[in-house]
Amino acid sequence: MVEKDYYKILGVGRSASEEEIRKAYFRLAKKYHPDRHRGESAGDYEIKFTLINEAYNVLKDRTVKEEYDKRIGSSGRMHKGPSAVSFHAEELYNTALKAISMNDVNTAIDLMKEAIRIEPDKAEYYSTLGKALSRKSHRLHEAREMCEKAVEMEPYDVENYVNLGLVYKKAGLNARSRKQFESALRLDHDHPVARKEVGQSDSRRWLARIKGFMGKLFFQEK
Repeated sequence: MVEKDYYKILGVGRSASEEEIRKAYFRLAKKYHPDRHRGESAGDYEIKFTLINEAYNVLKDRTVKEEYDKRIGSSGRMHKGPSAVSFHAEELYNTALKAISMNDVNTAIDLMKEAIRIEPDKAEYYSTLGKALSRKSHRLHEAREMCEKAVEMEPYDVENYVNLGLVYKKAGLNARSRKQFESALRLDHDHPVARKEVGQSDSRRWLARIKGFMGKLFFQEK
């Protein structure tokens, strides 16, 4: 029997923590709950919702998850190469994140390019490469391409939308930037970066409305 890829269904990696798995589940369960989708495609959402619950019931239980990991590991269906290769790519990814935090952008870019060469099917690698490239103003076009690719590959990962939104913001494309942050909030309404970016715009908009309202009152009193 072919094993279902529960990690892919929830949009998390095999090293995801219990909290990351839980957050991914609740985000997707809310998005795909059949009660929110009445119409011709309701059946598709019911199938997706069932798979999401099935995946969560396996991955949330440590014992069941370990048994599942053993099955998919022995079958080899979840990997395109030896596990050591995947582990190496993950090491490169984690080192790149540290390099970005230390503003060592060139190192981060090189590491992520190598990680993508090893495992070209991981959306988070493209998103992280885009994040690193965006630190260089003359490479914003490349950064946008990488982040857009990540969103296309994994449309259920909120971080992909946030990174793309930040790239658009640096490029001065404010309308596109806001759209990405709003998409992120539809997946996770508590995401701090997305809330901050959208909230800043909303604050300016409300301030303008308040000023306009006060101006009207001033003229009415006169």
